[in-house]
Amino acid sequence: MTSEQPEVTRERRPHPLSPLIRGWIVLLAILVGIGREFLPDGSDEGSWRDNLPPWWIIAVGIAVIVLVSAVGSFITWWFTRYVIDESELRIETGMLTKRSRRIGFNRIQSVDLVQPLAARIFSLAELRIEAGAGEGARIRYLTRKDASRLRDYLLARAHGQADASVDTESTADAFADRAVTDRPLVRLQPPILIGGLLLSPEFLFLLLLPAAVLVLGLTLDFWLIALPALIPYAFGVVSMISRRVVNQVNFSLADTGRGLRITRGLTNLTSQSVPLSRIQGLRVRQPLLWRIFDWYRVDIDVLGYGANSDETDKGEANGILLPVGTREQMLIAVRSCLPEADHEAVPVHPIPRRARWLRWWNFWTVRYGVDDRFAVNVEGWLDRRWEIVPHAKTQSARISQGPLQRRLGLATAHIDTTPGPISWTIPHLEGPEARDLVMAQMVRAERLRSGGQDPLDHDPLNQGPLN
Repeated sequence: MTSEQPEVTRERRPHPLSPLIRGWIVLLAILVGIGREFLPDGSDEGSWRDNLPPWWIIAVGIAVIVLVSAVGSFITWWFTRYVIDESELRIETGMLTKRSRRIGFNRIQSVDLVQPLAARIFSLAELRIEAGAGEGARIRYLTRKDASRLRDYLLARAHGQADASVDTESTADAFADRAVTDRPLVRLQPPILIGGLLLSPEFLFLLLLPAAVLVLGLTLDFWLIALPALIPYAFGVVSMISRRVVNQVNFSLADTGRGLRITRGLTNLTSQSVPLSRIQGLRVRQPLLWRIFDWYRVDIDVLGYGANSDETDKGEANGILLPVGTREQMLIAVRSCLPEADHEAVPVHPIPRRARWLRWWNFWTVRYGVDDRFAVNVEGWLDRRWEIVPHAKTQSARISQGPLQRRLGLATAHIDTTPGPISWTIPHLEGPEARDLVMAQMVRAERLRSGGQDPLDHDPLNQGPLN
């Protein structure tokens, strides 16, 4: 095993094939257009020759589009450079208007490696650097080896390692991104991914509309009209299924020693690096039909990803820690973020009896509890959810009261973290109880941030602090 450090203070361009990869979609669209026009369709074979001048115009137009796209991609590549110096990454772009984007190593929150299908054909990869507050940068494209090496170097510098040499050996598997020092935690097989989707509430909800339309059509005898109208809807459902399954195929979760690495994707490979210190909260879900197989899903709030971090249709970094898994896999995923945590063992309390009629549909499922490290709430019977927020990650705590709550002397308690899928809320507590919970939460958060140990800021391999 060898290790090396990327050269610093030297300007480098992305890979020379980057213009080809960036413009491949335009080229593909042009080829499809040409094929549709020139492939025989059973009509008069000589008809296109009778209209030769217009086709020459089309051919010239296509050539101009290809030329402009190629020149534009080449100029973008030629005037793009990146520099690594002693304290920052600098990316310079622009021909007429020069732009220099500087990202200090201490501001880097995550570095993800993405391989679209065209890039994978040439063993190239894109780096996406997140620096918080919506800031970030992309480097398109590097060889996969160089991208992995630069990714690991930037993450090491972000953790304060001034002499950051990284391993250059990695797996040769085209469907994985794992260094020799990584420890695999979870790897999902396609059957459980497909089964989880087919039994998910989102998929079942999509089936309700066509079923209702067909039943209504058979009842009122207009099904011959209703059936063709559902064909585009059916294509949309199939497309959603294929995107979600394809984007999560070959899903794996590994411990890198500096955090977690999530790799997934069949056509587009996404390798997402999640530093443990950036994880702000965690949610465990178990829909009703998943309980038959004891399956779970785990989502996380990650600093810098934003409110849409649970999106599953895009092959990009998001807040999905485990899309679907067995109980054992769920516990492994949870404890990779919160070592020795047991969200089901935290003592929980129900909402007051006199408030239950305000939540008549699920009052018996609403519970909350607090221990010395975490705040936990539980809710849902069709879709059971546990939301876990470490006290040290609390950004604010507040209470809210609607008009009816005010008349009844009730209030809702909120614990806020960064925007994301987790929303820690307990409705309809007694007013003094909600106020005491909020005030105590701020005390716990301040104590852990100032002098106590943050349970997220250490290595799941028990190798000591990351920083």
